[in-house]
Amino acid sequence: MRLLQCHPDGFDPARPWIQESEEIRQDSRIFRQVLARRRSPHTGLEHVFHRLQGSDWVNVVAFTRAGELLVVEQYRHGINAATLEIPGGACDPGEIPLASAQRELREETGHVSGRWFSLGSCTPNPATQDNRCHSFLALDCVPEGALDLDPAEELQLWACSWTEWQERMRQGKIHHALVLSAFMLLQLWEGWPELRRGLEG
Repeated sequence: MRLLQCHPDGFDPARPWIQESEEIRQDSRIFRQVLARRRSPHTGLEHVFHRLQGSDWVNVVAFTRAGELLVVEQYRHGINAATLEIPGGACDPGEIPLASAQRELREETGHVSGRWFSLGSCTPNPATQDNRCHSFLALDCVPEGALDLDPAEELQLWACSWTEWQERMRQGKIHHALVLSAFMLLQLWEGWPELRRGLEG
């Protein structure tokens, strides 16, 4: 990369800001809203930042033995509309991401897999959130039982061909940012070219 500009002079993005105070404004089941007062190490000026502290999340790109993608459709209250997504959810306290991914796949689809691959992780919104979203690939998924959903969870489970899913992404019908990030990571995975040939063959 080639640096084009820097403000202020001598700015070092890796240099941490000085914490002056931090106050929890709200503690909910999903996030803690924190008001942080921090001082710039470059200018000495103090600013207020709103931060959200939360659990890590997981995404599962899950293909059946027949090569179909398992996707769920549910109503999302943030946008007041239904979305097509891949299985996923929050990590329970003390739960490693892989265990969370395996649990979420089983709960939301009734399927299990013996072939798991880590695709990597991303920070959902580093401007305000401190958590990460870990994406996994599950291959040769097979049904093992009924869905095991939380009381407020209502969803439809679909099996989708890779060709149809690609087309839905191109058309903007898949718009959940974390879902889209999982498929970006999938296409960077070293095993993707071989898997893609099998899905499109």
